[in-house]
Amino acid sequence: MSTAAPVAITGVGAISRPAIGARELARAADLWRTEPTDDERPWTIAELDNFAPAEFLGKRGWRFLPEATRAALAAVQLTLAHANEAADGATEHAPERVGVALGTNFAVDAVVDRIDRALLAEGIAGISPVECPNFSVNVPAGRLGIAHGLRAFNITLVNLLTAGLESALVGARAMAADRADAVLVGAVEGRPPAAARTVTGPGVDAAGACLLHLERPERAAERGATVHALLTGGSRRTVPGNPAAAQRLLAAALDALGTPPGVLHLSLPAEGGAHVAQAAEDWAKTRGAATALTVTTGAPQASATPVLGLAQHLVRGVRESAVVGAVGPRGNLTLLRVEPPRSRA
Repeated sequence: MSTAAPVAITGVGAISRPAIGARELARAADLWRTEPTDDERPWTIAELDNFAPAEFLGKRGWRFLPEATRAALAAVQLTLAHANEAADGATEHAPERVGVALGTNFAVDAVVDRIDRALLAEGIAGISPVECPNFSVNVPAGRLGIAHGLRAFNITLVNLLTAGLESALVGARAMAADRADAVLVGAVEGRPPAAARTVTGPGVDAAGACLLHLERPERAAERGATVHALLTGGSRRTVPGNPAAAQRLLAAALDALGTPPGVLHLSLPAEGGAHVAQAAEDWAKTRGAATALTVTTGAPQASATPVLGLAQHLVRGVRESAVVGAVGPRGNLTLLRVEPPRSRA
């Protein structure tokens, strides 16, 4: 993604155990923090017990939806409200010019598992006609578009740990191609299987969602919307397992995004990312001596983890350039560069 066409980030919406909404997210404990890599805790799933769906979705119509879809429907309400709270209501984006691009890893994993077990045990008679429509990984993003009449496009990305950040690149490119005037991007997650521990770590959240509202800076100015940051660049690469090769590739990817940022944060899987962390440290020593580097190992919210960290950074106030990245267990790397609202890379 070129830095020639920055994208304004004007809204944040979070439904997660760390926080509900932008204000709680700003006050929550730091999500960008270095985590231990040798944690031997038993596998535990924390319920999303701080979220009351009825407060956002009403008393009816949501009870048969998966947890992840409920969280996503509430998060989009918060995101749109946040994006429009300082704007002129008469100039909100036309729904047919708003797109949705969401990343996920496990949004429907629990539903698919239940259906699979029912088929094996009872055959077709064991499948609930109410739950069956929720088996598709496209359902959470699709529900958002249907609920709000967002018709520009609707895309779901599935890539371990990186999908949420990837959605921002998809949204920015779609606007550059004039497919939309605004795009809701981010991640929605459901209950992961125990096999995901190598990515998430031992302590995970049962569900959650974090969305960002993207639009063109000039359009945000016309609407009077608050711009929390400018997305000025991004990159997708594949990091090799060889430490020396990983160091070269990461350095080239970071160098291509412009001058060394004030902040560099990487989200790594619980296992297998040590060589990437070392590569980032080496790069910071040689290129960005003034760059504050943090590395989070393990992803309690799966692909929503780096998005939540970025969202918290945004709502606390972006005062310097930052590069946020995530690396999947297969070496998929996604980087995003954000700048203060009145700054360009």
